[in-house]
Amino acid sequence: MEFRYRLQILLDQKTREKDAAQQALAAVQRALQLEQEELGACRREQDQRAIRLGRARAEVISSAADGSKGEWVRLKRDHVWRLIEEYSDALDETRAQELKVSEAEEAVAAARLAMVARSRDVEVLEKHRARLERRFKNEADRKESLAQEEMANVMFLQGRNAT
Repeated sequence: MEFRYRLQILLDQKTREKDAAQQALAAVQRALQLEQEELGACRREQDQRAIRLGRARAEVISSAADGSKGEWVRLKRDHVWRLIEEYSDALDETRAQELKVSEAEEAVAAARLAMVARSRDVEVLEKHRARLERRFKNEADRKESLAQEEMANVMFLQGRNAT
């Protein structure tokens, strides 16, 4: 007689759900990594624009100190204003990307919790299966021992009656 786990279909389903949860976790972790890389790129761009803005401001100040023509100073100031707007846009992009990273981190945390829950479900069913299988084997061993003991008694009694 062979052990058959009556909840095997449920265990198989829970195992598939656990595998799907692991794949989902891997996918959101990859998405988080991409968002973090994009955030790094945004920060580098923001830093580059800050450097350009600083240089342009320094040029305006040095032009004004040199007594450059008004038109030239006005053009330089317009350029600085444009750089300020670009820096502000880069800052906004960085903040937006930080939000995306936060959302991706939350998705990873949720996927991790789901995977832990699915793993726990599978673990509980596997322990249940192991416990039932152990009981089944112990019961089978006990029955076999009783049968052998009974057979030994019959043989003993037959041997005794033959003499």
